[in-house]
Amino acid sequence: MLADRITIVVGLLLGLLIVTACGTETSKAASGDVVYSARVNGNIDVYRVDDETGTSVRLTTADASDFAPAWSPKKDRIAFISDRNGIPALWVMDWVGESKEQLSGPSTTVAGFKWAPDSRRIGIEISGEDSHWIAVLDIESGQLEPLTSQSEDVRIGGWSPDGEWLLYAVTGGDADGIRRRNPDGVDEITITVGPDINPQWSHNGRWIAFNRLSESGAVDLVVTGKDGGKTTNISPDEFDESSFEWAPDSKHIVFVSESSGNAEIYVVTPDGKVTKQLTSNRVIDASPHWSPNGASILFLSEGDGSFDIYSMGKEGEKQKRMTSISDVILEADW
Repeated sequence: MLADRITIVVGLLLGLLIVTACGTETSKAASGDVVYSARVNGNIDVYRVDDETGTSVRLTTADASDFAPAWSPKKDRIAFISDRNGIPALWVMDWVGESKEQLSGPSTTVAGFKWAPDSRRIGIEISGEDSHWIAVLDIESGQLEPLTSQSEDVRIGGWSPDGEWLLYAVTGGDADGIRRRNPDGVDEITITVGPDINPQWSHNGRWIAFNRLSESGAVDLVVTGKDGGKTTNISPDEFDESSFEWAPDSKHIVFVSESSGNAEIYVVTPDGKVTKQLTSNRVIDASPHWSPNGASILFLSEGDGSFDIYSMGKEGEKQKRMTSISDVILEADW
């Protein structure tokens, strides 16, 4: 009798472990799943490309513009901007699109956002009457803490890999430049001084890449140390290199340039010594993103008046079309 009871209890425990394990496995998206926004039949919605089947799944259906989707670092949630309640606001949903929640307040106009590495906080760029300012939102508590003064006009950048610092660019004044600030403390460190924007931290925490407006009016791609100091212009030409992203191993930066006469995708080492062109065609290639393991690159490519999503190896090989729709794809995240 006792042996039978023990057998039953053990069986129940094993079943619970199996259910828990299965739930854990399905609580986040596959590493190869891609999320994107597209205008279909006049409406902008968020979609997910299933890595296993290659099919696109529509995640939002509101009669509004849902755009700028971005995976959380854990890939269990998707944040996006939606104007379904009248103004652009920050929303979040689970990776299958079943639960949706507005995170920003009803009177807060959201211009951009960046997930923190812990997937629990989001840096938000808020548009005010005369300027933009940045706050950090704790998703669980809903608490919104200002990071910058509303009297300054700033643009959001990237988080440090440990989540201790958030980068931003001050624009439109005598104190232009890149700074980093600790959301949990009081320290604010100036990284650069001048017309610099779009700062992004390398994954190893050693460098910061950013865009600098040159005297000729071009947007260059520049790298400096995490505390500033010496800068290296890794694209010193008359063309714009405003779309870029660090590789997960921090050994390369992928970017877009028109230096060959057309918008193509390149990779470059942080010291600027080795540059390689990955795409070559007569259409616009844009918005490159590294896969989580750094083996592939996601990008948009123009064709027949619209953009589709493609992937390729980190050397430009094995190019593959991931979507095929007649409407306009706006952005994508891997």
